[in-house]
Amino acid sequence: MKTSVKISADGLGILASLLLFVLTVSMPCRAQARLGLQEAVNKALESRASLKAEAERIPIAQGLEKQARLIANPSLQFSNENLRPGQTYTRDVDTYAYFTQPLDVLGKRKQRIAVAKEGVNLTQAGYELTRRQIVQSVRLSYWQARGAQENRDLLKATVENFQKIIDYQSAQFNVGAISEQDLMRVRLEGERLKIAANLAVIGATRARVQLLREMGQTDFSEVLLTEPLDAVTIAIEPMDIRQVLAQRIEMKVASAAVEEAQARSRLQDVSARPDMNLLYGYKRTQLPDTTFGTNTAQAGLQITLPITDRNQGNRAAASAEVRRQQQLLAATEAAVRADYSGALQEYQLRRTEVVETLKPLREHARTISEITQAAYAQGGMELLRLLDAERARLDAELAYVQGITEYQQSISNLQAAEGVVP
Repeated sequence: MKTSVKISADGLGILASLLLFVLTVSMPCRAQARLGLQEAVNKALESRASLKAEAERIPIAQGLEKQARLIANPSLQFSNENLRPGQTYTRDVDTYAYFTQPLDVLGKRKQRIAVAKEGVNLTQAGYELTRRQIVQSVRLSYWQARGAQENRDLLKATVENFQKIIDYQSAQFNVGAISEQDLMRVRLEGERLKIAANLAVIGATRARVQLLREMGQTDFSEVLLTEPLDAVTIAIEPMDIRQVLAQRIEMKVASAAVEEAQARSRLQDVSARPDMNLLYGYKRTQLPDTTFGTNTAQAGLQITLPITDRNQGNRAAASAEVRRQQQLLAATEAAVRADYSGALQEYQLRRTEVVETLKPLREHARTISEITQAAYAQGGMELLRLLDAERARLDAELAYVQGITEYQQSISNLQAAEGVVP
């Protein structure tokens, strides 16, 4: 059964004003800490304990490099011979003192330094990779929280303004201008909106806590995310894949791992060479049947003979590690190519969706809502049609927020895939 209601001119003005409120999204009034995207990233880089821990690996590697450059310490050997009871130590005992200095003249020290240096390069690249991963996780979490905040505010404003419509319809019912069925429909729609708003608050809280967690914060109080959500940037042009490979930190890490493995392999090769030690000493020998001794100097060279142990096992293991790291480098390159291709396609699809679908959809839904409101105010439209139009408008607004959020995340994913640090 259709319900047609005649409403006074004053009533029409009130109804139109109330319905217009549905199209507006009110911002929170209470004072909150404001947080932009770059500020969130900066706080994460300052606060994340995991990044600070990763940074400590650099001085560790530098310390190992410093140690590798040091020359081995000499050793001192002191001994006495012919110790017998009843002897005079200074007259009857032979004394020996030797200095032994390891000689690193066959390339071992040089190669140890090279391995330590490559370790520093690998550690620095690993730190940069961790840093970029944190930046990317914060950016994605920020846009997720920003979209959840927009949903929460949209639904909160809709609930508040729809309550005014419920109050107005209740007043109309009390004077007999509308049926009880229409009033129940309006109230049911209001309850549905309250449930959706409560769920949006939960989602926004969860997304905010996740963002603060990614930032390394310990205070999870309310913050107001201020980055514009609906800023559609100029279309990003595809980048040459060679430039992408040159910029991606993952490629630098994999290449540094290969170079370190190669340096270790060369170290194992030179480790098969003989060890050499220079010996220099002093000897005091007591001459027989005399009361004095002779002082003599001694010199020698000690060389290990690599006959059975030529470091074969370590050399084979190091060669295998080089091949493994080379395969990992190839796998990293394939992953980077796929990552960039996927991120570029996602960005292009998200942009097309926002520009060509979601924006027009939102505008059309608003237009239909306005037309329906006007027709209902003139008594030529059923209340159910009005509620359907408002529900469609709200769905279009929420779809737009979701789409623009995913669009902003796709920009972050594309920049990360390109190796660009915003």
